[in-house]
Amino acid sequence: MTETNTRRPLSTFRVTARGEDYRVVRVSGNLFICSRENGSCCCGWDEKGRMPFANELWSDEWERRRIRNRLHLTFTGCLGPCIAGNNALLQLHGRSIWFKDLNDPGLVSAVFDFAERMLDEGKVLPPPPELVDHVYERYGPPPAEEWFELVPSERDGDDGLARLDPVCLMDVDPATAKHTVEFQGRVFAFCAPSCKKQFMADPESYLQAIGG
Repeated sequence: MTETNTRRPLSTFRVTARGEDYRVVRVSGNLFICSRENGSCCCGWDEKGRMPFANELWSDEWERRRIRNRLHLTFTGCLGPCIAGNNALLQLHGRSIWFKDLNDPGLVSAVFDFAERMLDEGKVLPPPPELVDHVYERYGPPPAEEWFELVPSERDGDDGLARLDPVCLMDVDPATAKHTVEFQGRVFAFCAPSCKKQFMADPESYLQAIGG
């Protein structure tokens, strides 16, 4: 890639829930997948002529790319319009990008490639040739107004990153965590043994993903 990489540094903000303060990673977007396993009315039903839309097709690729800290993945019920399924919705950089007729396993990688390129370049881009016939505009254009913050959020300093489980990005207090490991002179805390195990299998890639 010859273009300038404008990837945003990882940052957190504080959110209060149930009377406690938590750190949450500020992501750039969210990918929604219309999944039969989550109540879809048409997507993923091979008896309706659709490719089986197993969650693992998407979750395995998402985990492999280590982009949890930039793009969230959500499995949902019907996104509609059902006639165009299998459907997916990518909300990124303030834009909603709709995908239709995702009935080839190779399109899963193509969607993630497209999303990663936009994440790296920090802007919305035209779809690549392999996705042109699978992108459509469902929403009307937004009003010609500047983006504004609905509610003020309290940004964290660098200390917010120290509380993150490097695998799942949950807020974990290193002082009270049950699962920790020391690596390269730093103590990492994990929400569960499974996250610790994943980290120890490939620590460098997780550190690179969170900018550590």
